[in-house]
Amino acid sequence: LEIHSCVEGNSLSTAPTTIMMDQRFVFLRPSIITAASLLLLLLQTHAFNPSSPITSTTPLLTRLQDIQCELALSIGRIPGTAMPPEWAASGAKLGLTLELEFSNEPADYEMNKERLLKGDALMGSKLYTTYPLNEPTFVSNKGTEVVKVLPGAYGCQIQQVQSQQYALRFFIDCPDGATRNDVELPAERIYFLSSCWNVEDERVLTRAVKRQKEMEESIQEITQQLDDIEKEQQGNNLFQKALKFRESVDLVEKRGKLKLQLQELEQAYPLQSGSVIRGPNNIMFAKEGVIAVKRLRGAMGTREQYHWIGTFTYNEFFEDE
Repeated sequence: LEIHSCVEGNSLSTAPTTIMMDQRFVFLRPSIITAASLLLLLLQTHAFNPSSPITSTTPLLTRLQDIQCELALSIGRIPGTAMPPEWAASGAKLGLTLELEFSNEPADYEMNKERLLKGDALMGSKLYTTYPLNEPTFVSNKGTEVVKVLPGAYGCQIQQVQSQQYALRFFIDCPDGATRNDVELPAERIYFLSSCWNVEDERVLTRAVKRQKEMEESIQEITQQLDDIEKEQQGNNLFQKALKFRESVDLVEKRGKLKLQLQELEQAYPLQSGSVIRGPNNIMFAKEGVIAVKRLRGAMGTREQYHWIGTFTYNEFFEDE
């Protein structure tokens, strides 16, 4: 299974990335997405003990059920996409507002075949149904057009046990597609890839925030020490400068390690307030995600590739009426 134009860290990677599943595949880990990027990491390999209850996705899937939300979709070319060069080459966008429900109804047999959603054995065999709650519209040179959308499915896969970070993937079917200028929403299954966190235990997030603050303060302290050393060097002799140089090297290395640890912490936990949105049932969602379509490759057409065709944002969550 391949996903093209995957996002790694807090920046977009333009290189095609292969992910594999069911022990034959490598998973990519989702991460926090900022407005300047598209997704956070999307995926990193982790091995878990299937018998360990802490790795079960069942509790999160249960709390996702019956959540309703409004998504803002932006269909169009994004950096690194593997779509054909002529697709959305003008830079135009097709904007849609989609209301969606993550239902408690198991997905049908055909939908359960979607390997992207099922992930690996740890996710279990169950996928649940996503229901569109509206028919998105947009304005073209033909006037107001309606986009037909049909139910799909959703699933999640744990990516970080300690931070309770999950890959959240779902799809809907767009049998007729839509076109605005040179931007075409293909008439097929549309996939959404993002991440979310189980924050039922607020103490976990509190500890992460505390650790983040400690690292930031340590980095600032080391930076100040380096500034002080640089000022002292102006009046030092050659021997003193050599000693201080060694001290500076050690401090720079220490600061580099702290910055790397801080980056990993911020990727694993929902610590950037502008990049996450709190949903119902003690779940936090990465505010932005990517939209993709599937392409089959290989001699037998068995190799799946997922090409980015845009991004989506959670606008709001609302109560079932």
